[in-house]
Amino acid sequence: MTSPRKTILVLYPAAPDAAGLRRLLGELGHIAVTADAPLAALKALGTVRFDIILTSMGAARAGKPSSFVQELRSAAPGSAVVGIRGQGGEAANDAWLGECDATVPAPLSPSRMQWVLDFELRYFGS
Repeated sequence: MTSPRKTILVLYPAAPDAAGLRRLLGELGHIAVTADAPLAALKALGTVRFDIILTSMGAARAGKPSSFVQELRSAAPGSAVVGIRGQGGEAANDAWLGECDATVPAPLSPSRMQWVLDFELRYFGS
């Protein structure tokens, strides 16, 4: 069982190769757009409807009363938010990851992404 084609916004500034991420998701049959900063992600969400937002950023930003995950949800209601889990297990990181619909460990790989898309999100939006 493979997931139907999805449009995915990727906000992963620490990724060494944004084009590689787009290629990885494209090889899985999806359309991916990358953003290099929170403002760019929010701007993209204002112009295109994404099925999934894949992000390594989610904690509260300076001067903002809510977490970035909550900002993403406000900007894109109905989109699934998938948090990228870093190598460390910091408590602050765990807090915003708990707000996500699913999480995927870094580094991203085709098998990890396929698992999240096919199984972790299988009931999202139903």
